Amino acid sequence: MEEENKARKNKGDNLGCVDYRKYTFARLIMIDDGLAERGLTLPLLTIMVINVCMESCSFISIFLSTQASVSLNNVRSFLLGSSVTLSLFNQYISRKEIARLHDFFEKSFRSFRTDFPEERTILDDARKAATAQLDLYVKIFACNTVAMIFAQPLGGLLSGNSWKKLPVDWTFPPSDNEFSFWLIFLFQVTGVCIAHCVGIMIMSFTSITIQMTALFDVLVFCIENVEKRATTRSQQTGRPYHPSLLACLKDDVAHYQQLIRELSSATPYLRNTVLIISAAVPMVMACEAYPLMQGNIILGDLVKSFLFLSIQFLCWAQTCSRLETMTDRHDAVFNALYDSPWFDTGFEYRKLVFNTMTFSTHPKYIKARLSNEVTATMATFYSFVMSSFNLLNMIRNIG
Repeated sequence: MEEENKARKNKGDNLGCVDYRKYTFARLIMIDDGLAERGLTLPLLTIMVINVCMESCSFISIFLSTQASVSLNNVRSFLLGSSVTLSLFNQYISRKEIARLHDFFEKSFRSFRTDFPEERTILDDARKAATAQLDLYVKIFACNTVAMIFAQPLGGLLSGNSWKKLPVDWTFPPSDNEFSFWLIFLFQVTGVCIAHCVGIMIMSFTSITIQMTALFDVLVFCIENVEKRATTRSQQTGRPYHPSLLACLKDDVAHYQQLIRELSSATPYLRNTVLIISAAVPMVMACEAYPLMQGNIILGDLVKSFLFLSIQFLCWAQTCSRLETMTDRHDAVFNALYDSPWFDTGFEYRKLVFNTMTFSTHPKYIKARLSNEVTATMATFYSFVMSSFNLLNMIRNIG
């Protein structure tokens, strides 16, 4: 198998892991795979300053607006802008851990633990799924960028009104003359493009969860076939069957511990991501749904609100679903160990199985930073959707 792994590595093919930092959107906002070594640079700092200016103008416009819909639009923009800035900061402070995790993925996806073709299938499927997810988010956020910028001007033009409308209805700074309008419009377009690139980056964590889940699946497969592997090792090395069985299990436990270490190094990044998304999602969805419930909106607002609300719903569902699926694989490891032939082996084997099973039974769900109550599960997704409806009803009563 070593010769096969070396041949695979020397091919120079695309059989490594899927690294979102190598995509164009990551290079545009300076969070590519060179960030770990490069650190904070002037372009990245400029991007952060633009985001801060965007959310500051939105925050001031909340209190200067006279219409409820405009105020809510600025509330949404402020919350999203804060999420964008915090996500960039989270990416920066976790840059070394993310680089380490992708190095581990690259090594794991380019080497095989067994000679079984099922392992190759698991890794190939994970690679395809991660690539498909990233491509999907790139297309979704690209379409929403266009809608965010041009939906309102196009809607105003089709309805016979003025097409000069900003992507975000700021009342500060004022855009009451030609020069200020175009200046603010270009600044908002820049901010919107940056925000959507960061949005892709936020949801790129799904590529991490898909690949980590695949490595857990490979581990489970190896444990489930430990007897076949022990027989093969015994034939190849000439050692008795039971020592070969113990050696295979030790390899699996060592690999499990390595998976835990690598996942633990990225857990703070994932916890911060859950916090950033969960803190903004209910209010953002409520603000976006409010104009739809009122009914008296123009075509541009309708398209923009419906599209953005759908994206928010999808992203929050994917956040909870992917993280829950990944952490549930510990239960699969427990079941695979329990079904292994531990009852027909020596004390050392049974002790190793017992200790590993005891560790794998503990809940390891990703919890939002600063809140152990917000856990990345589908139950949390449903509760937050209900919170959005409650906030929407509250806004309607106030309005």
